[in-house]
Amino acid sequence: MATLLSLPPLDVLRAPSLENAATKGSFSSSSSVRTGSSVSDAGSSPAPLTPLSDGDVPSMSLAVDWHPETCLYLPVPGALHAAVFGAIFDKHSRGSCLGLCLPLVSSSDEDSFSFVRESFETMGMTTGRWSREDLNGVPYYATAPSLNEDADSVSKATAPFFAEQVFSDHQQVFGLAGARSVISIPSTDNKRILYILESPTVVFPTLSRTRGFLPPALEARAQSLVLQRPTPSFPTKANIPNLEEWKKIWAAWDLVTLGMTPSSMLHQKPIDLRHKCLFYIGHIPTFLDMLLSKSIGGGASEPQYFWKIFERGIDPHVDDPDHCHNHSEVPEKDEDWPTIELIMSFRDAVRARLAKLYAELESGARALTRNIARTLVMTIEHEAWHIETLLYMLIQRAGTGTLPPPGFVTPPFARLSRQWDIIPPPSTPSVQLGPATINLGHEDSEGDDFTADGKVVEADESFLSQEWGWDNESPARTVEVGAFRAEWRPVSNSEFEAYWRGEGKDKVSMPKSWVLTEDGEAQVRTVYGPVAMEIAKHWPVMTAYDDLVRYARWKGGRLPTEPELRLFLDTYEVGHENGANVGFRNWHPVPATTGLEQYGGRGSNGGVWEWTSTLFDNHDGLVPTNLFTGYSTDFFDTKHHVVLGASYATVPRLASRRTVRNFWQHNYPYPWVGARVVYDL
Repeated sequence: MATLLSLPPLDVLRAPSLENAATKGSFSSSSSVRTGSSVSDAGSSPAPLTPLSDGDVPSMSLAVDWHPETCLYLPVPGALHAAVFGAIFDKHSRGSCLGLCLPLVSSSDEDSFSFVRESFETMGMTTGRWSREDLNGVPYYATAPSLNEDADSVSKATAPFFAEQVFSDHQQVFGLAGARSVISIPSTDNKRILYILESPTVVFPTLSRTRGFLPPALEARAQSLVLQRPTPSFPTKANIPNLEEWKKIWAAWDLVTLGMTPSSMLHQKPIDLRHKCLFYIGHIPTFLDMLLSKSIGGGASEPQYFWKIFERGIDPHVDDPDHCHNHSEVPEKDEDWPTIELIMSFRDAVRARLAKLYAELESGARALTRNIARTLVMTIEHEAWHIETLLYMLIQRAGTGTLPPPGFVTPPFARLSRQWDIIPPPSTPSVQLGPATINLGHEDSEGDDFTADGKVVEADESFLSQEWGWDNESPARTVEVGAFRAEWRPVSNSEFEAYWRGEGKDKVSMPKSWVLTEDGEAQVRTVYGPVAMEIAKHWPVMTAYDDLVRYARWKGGRLPTEPELRLFLDTYEVGHENGANVGFRNWHPVPATTGLEQYGGRGSNGGVWEWTSTLFDNHDGLVPTNLFTGYSTDFFDTKHHVVLGASYATVPRLASRRTVRNFWQHNYPYPWVGARVVYDL
């Protein structure tokens, strides 16, 4: 492989004009998605918001074609800074996708022009003349591709990069500029790459490029430490969210609840074991309001009765739905529920309350304490969890009710699948790991939030290195792992389908992530509607723990314990920082890429959580949370298993923290969880 040119440090600290770029987008989608709120840093009154009606299909959901109207070529890799690229993107995208060719090694401009021309020919497009342009001293070239109605799209495909650092660097720059890659097309000699980019409704930058919140004095200290680093980045341990990160989460939540959920579905239950959709739209601001009151005092926001009906959702036993933890009592009749307009008004009032808290913390009118910091982390991550869980509910109705995500281009699945087909398999199906000693968890006890006499603990320099999390992540502990072999990649849809139709017939259920057509064809659910198994055959299958246990036993193996899977992920999973399919890089899984020798085996599992055989239970030193009573302890019931990793819809702050532990019932088939088979030695 050719030697790749090194990219300069990412332009993080020098891009003030792009502070809000990751949520603004270049598409004019705000009116159709209606995710906007006039909550300002000072907490001004929210603007009226109209929910999505049954006939109001978001204009950008399917209307934007992925074929770009303009393609750019940046001859100097060092020009790819977030601020520069963002300005160029805004100038040329014109509300559509944008092509971008980047050299990876020294090469002539003419060779790059030829590569772009040939790449567009495979898309059934032709390129025009190249014009040389300049923006703020950065030279680049532009051309206007056009569809050739007489040409057939060529099936030629080149596999995308997997674990190249340059590829992940590109993704980070795009994210900072509010863009994402729809498809990437490297040249066969790996000397250049063509991206088709869009600027969608919301994009999440990586965690290391996300500024956390600190009081002014600690912020000054943090900045001095950042500037001492060889590559400027923000401390990843200090994960208290700032208001801008909240706005990204709100944009994503509003996109899912208001842009993808028509009013006809608000009183429907896509999954019988969960509440109707409307409950979750009210639950999120209610939870935030309740925890703010716990942390800083004050009563409930109006209407106060929301605390009674929206406090907590349900996770009943699959085998006995009448057996459930403590939860809110909700209205039985549709007409007794509050209107969506009332819930939106409440939501905006609570968001304004949170913005007011940030203003007080910024000004010094209120001191940041460990309890307030934990509240901010817990509430933003609670909302992030529900983005994902609501999506796995809504996907059950994708194509028959749920709308595709507005402001995002529908993926070119046929072209992507041709790329996925030529991803090479590992040279060996499995790898040996262990024996090893690994660390689980981190030091973050809620018991340390108050002194022995009950006084709050205020912020000090220890906050710069404090990683906040959930009660089941703490404390840090050491575990011994014996030797075992693990399959490089999770079980794929095609592998499980062969078992389901063959040896596993009548022994395992069809995954709820699939749908069966009238002629018996299994298709895979996506937020864009079901896609053919031929397209999704390499994606990891998402199904219940029990069925994956049966599959593993059939292969002569088992599912890994939590320490075993943690060891594998620590060793070979690249994570969001290095290009993994998490944090909404895509709205669907992709094939796993681990196990290739040229990358030392490192890659991505494709964008799913992974089951472990470890029961979710108490451990030494765990201090149950008082902020969210029962969050973990209610599920120490021998029915829930520990789940590790992240899915494509897990936000970066959760996907990038190795101590995060998810948990689901062993026979609950809806979450986006797969598994890899391991073998005893």
